[in-house]
Amino acid sequence: MVLTNQPGKDAWPIAASTFVLMQKVQDKPTQGAEVLKFFDWALTNGQKLALDLDYVPLPAKLVLSIQQSWQRDIKDASGKAISLK
Repeated sequence: MVLTNQPGKDAWPIAASTFVLMQKVQDKPTQGAEVLKFFDWALTNGQKLALDLDYVPLPAKLVLSIQQSWQRDIKDASGKAISLK
């Protein structure tokens, strides 16, 4: 999908997607947890920063879906979900 120059009076002329790839089974779960903590911070605290910079924050329902997918899909070698605590 091309995101630039979409129609509509409130559309931005330039938009982009960001993709983050992580192994479902983390051989270094401590490092994996640190990566997830960063993205968790970005999805929670970073939303206000996005608004302050005139970016569009992600919808709360999408943020929750992403966070739930981490618990469901990102595991250590024993199959245990990686804790962000």
